[in-house]
Amino acid sequence: MFAAPPACSIAAARSAILQAPALRELAPTVRNGGGPDTLICHDLTGDGVPELAVTVFSGGTAGDIAWVVFRRSSARWRVAYAQLKAYKVGLFRVGGDLVESQPIYRANDPNCCPSGGFRHRRFHWNGATFRVARTWHDASFRP
Repeated sequence: MFAAPPACSIAAARSAILQAPALRELAPTVRNGGGPDTLICHDLTGDGVPELAVTVFSGGTAGDIAWVVFRRSSARWRVAYAQLKAYKVGLFRVGGDLVESQPIYRANDPNCCPSGGFRHRRFHWNGATFRVARTWHDASFRP
């Protein structure tokens, strides 16, 4: 009997984060008030099978502090890419790519109000991993 493919859900993302040795540093955050936040379920690799991309909420004012892309491997989710150091990061799908957006804080900016605009990085699957395909800076959080 074959195991069913894993669901693309917040619960599946939480479980995958806690089970992945490469994401060990996120476990305390996930267990103690933070956890999966933005969820993107889409075929990002062009193989016809949806991937699971998720941001990780800090549980506090830092907002989302990491993001991870998981690929299906039989009945499990396996890490395909992880960005573990971020601050108030946003993750968006643009076509078949992912765009990471992060605020730019200038000296003396309060936590609420970055005045330096936003840095964006567009990630594209190159057949083996996700690579930065484009970077830009503008005044909008959303790409």
